[in-house]
Amino acid sequence: MNRVIGLTKKLDIDRSIAMGSIMLLGLFAAQAVGVYVTLWQYGLLGHFKPQLYAGILYYSLGLVVFVKGISYSLRYLSYEDGARGIIRVRQDFREGWFNVSYLVAFMVPMVCLPTFMALFSSMKSTIHLIQPFYLDELLMKADRFIHFGIDPWRITHAIFNSAIASAILNYFYNLWFFIMFSYVLWHIVNVHFGKERLQFLLAFVLVWPVIGSLLAVLFSSAGPVYYGDIVGDNSIYGPMMDILRHYHSQFENSAFGIFALNTQDMLWADYLKNDTNIGSGISAMPSMHVAVTALLYFSGRQMHRYIGYGMLVFLVIIQIGSVHLGWHYAIDGYVSIFLTWLIWRVSGWVVRRFVMPNPAQI
Repeated sequence: MNRVIGLTKKLDIDRSIAMGSIMLLGLFAAQAVGVYVTLWQYGLLGHFKPQLYAGILYYSLGLVVFVKGISYSLRYLSYEDGARGIIRVRQDFREGWFNVSYLVAFMVPMVCLPTFMALFSSMKSTIHLIQPFYLDELLMKADRFIHFGIDPWRITHAIFNSAIASAILNYFYNLWFFIMFSYVLWHIVNVHFGKERLQFLLAFVLVWPVIGSLLAVLFSSAGPVYYGDIVGDNSIYGPMMDILRHYHSQFENSAFGIFALNTQDMLWADYLKNDTNIGSGISAMPSMHVAVTALLYFSGRQMHRYIGYGMLVFLVIIQIGSVHLGWHYAIDGYVSIFLTWLIWRVSGWVVRRFVMPNPAQI
């Protein structure tokens, strides 16, 4: 039997949808409790701001309508000519948007994710207060050892040795949020993806607190851009930052440039004030930019090989950009890819083990 019976037959919920939603709610609740208890234990509850991203929900709903429209249009065009028409559209929406199972599967991640991300930012902005940055020098040395005695940024700057190339890397690095956000919404609205959808959402909800919070505290580090301020040695990454500032100066009064520099200054200002704002917080190891992009790749190649190819290219660009722009040590990304792969595999095992093998296609 693959249904959880409600009060009436109209409220029946597909068993796999119910179990998947319970899993996601459990992870959302665990993160909220974990962040609250941690901040309370360290006397940092002033940084506990679950409402930080509340406004994003309204923008998300608008984008959801757009994403759903695109997704349904592609699905509709796949029908044979005789199966198209207003009756089929009405039937699809009755079985989709107005289906209880669909609404539960859609609303659980949609409503919880803004608070989830807000609590991640709350935690990230307090990493240095819980565990002062201590690992930067070791990570710098590990980078040199892995890359045969060469600082990885010197390799990327030897290859992408122009202002325009650096600005393009910066552009794609900033594009990360839009691609990540769109891909997540794409999975939220397409409940018919079934096990593949749930595996991605479970992994996504695990990656942030495990890699971006727990391990970020254990491996507390600031990153190359702040190395001189934290370690007191500007000779290693100071030349890299001088090059980036020189490149940025070439785009004066332009819509293009190395805008990572402005963001890095803003994050440092929040760090000095011990403030928690949207996007605030400094952390190098592991890299969430690389971790999430790796997750998009693992999921994308499962959905379609061409999506996988595109996400693999994007992953390489993000890894290079994270080093080139001074955000991360190269090893931050390598570790993130491996850890994300582990989380992806565990999430897949959980779905196969605890979710019905043939979930209803809504």
